Amino acid sequence: MELSNKIYDIGKWLVLIFLPAFAVLISGLGDLYGWMNTSLIVTTINLVTVFLGSVLQLSSQNYHDENSSGGGGSFVKICS
Repeated sequence: MELSNKIYDIGKWLVLIFLPAFAVLISGLGDLYGWMNTSLIVTTINLVTVFLGSVLQLSSQNYHDENSSGGGGSFVKICS
């Protein structure tokens, strides 16, 4: 599967900026308003973030390996 650069950039923004900030927001609001099970929700968000970050790192590594060997293009490969 290959991702366009735009999709890769969106995924990277989600993993590096949005999802960690969202987890902190949920944690803070949950404590402030006494919501139930916020730690379960925050842990789930963080696990998804780590998973997506790992997949994006693999796709980035594949992209750089292809470009260093003369191949490549405007797509990022997720699985080789």
